[in-house]
Amino acid sequence: MLSLSAHKTHRFVNLRSAQLPGVEIVHAFHSGPLTHWQFVPMVRMSCLLDGRARIWSHGASAVIDPREVVVNAPGCMPRIVERLSATTETLTVYLTPLLYDSLAERCAGPSAKELEVHVIQRGLLPAALERLAVAVERNAPAKDLRRLLASLVETSCAAAREPTTRTLPGGPLRPEIACARRIIQDRFAQTLSLGELAAEVGLSKFHLLRLFRQEVGTTPHAYQLHLRISRARELLDTHASPAEVALACGFADQAHFTRAFKRIVGYTPGAFKRFA
Repeated sequence: MLSLSAHKTHRFVNLRSAQLPGVEIVHAFHSGPLTHWQFVPMVRMSCLLDGRARIWSHGASAVIDPREVVVNAPGCMPRIVERLSATTETLTVYLTPLLYDSLAERCAGPSAKELEVHVIQRGLLPAALERLAVAVERNAPAKDLRRLLASLVETSCAAAREPTTRTLPGGPLRPEIACARRIIQDRFAQTLSLGELAAEVGLSKFHLLRLFRQEVGTTPHAYQLHLRISRARELLDTHASPAEVALACGFADQAHFTRAFKRIVGYTPGAFKRFA
């Protein structure tokens, strides 16, 4: 378990288990100014345990009430644009797309690529999230963790099909921005300038930067950096060394990688590996 404090008014508790690779759980408590948006290309299931907030995704927004769960595809990351209560408390489970797909296939659920941003009303899903979090915190046996994770994904797939579930766009609406995002995803470890990207999608640098911010929520450079960090997390879980990971993910050197990883994830690659 890792306790993080990115801001004095925010507190995060990260739960990971070596017996459940590809899964990260974050219990967060927020007050004061909004936290910085982060892009983590994993399937995310986030329950608002307490409070009220408004989220935004690719031009659409929704108000989230207590015990509602937001499930989103790995290709997008809806962000909180307004906290409608003094404080909020969330419980979030992140799953790698491959792990999610292997479990969703068993219950005929949507694949990670087929997900958008689903706002699921109160039901069985919050309790399933909480059971998995408690089991990881208590170092439950591997078979129990796998059973609870499979149950969570099955519950999520069933809930996504409910008529009361609201859906927001899970990707850019403009084809040029969708194309730019695919290029960055395919070449995330390579040096890719804004000028090169703009030329490939047929936009000026200024227009691309403005539209990318509007559609994705951040700049192309920041998007690429978050993709690199996400891939780094996966490689660290395979017991690759930080030096090997830095090279594979396109960082100039290990020091550059360590600084970027700590700024985004909250702790160093070495600390991450110890809890992998």
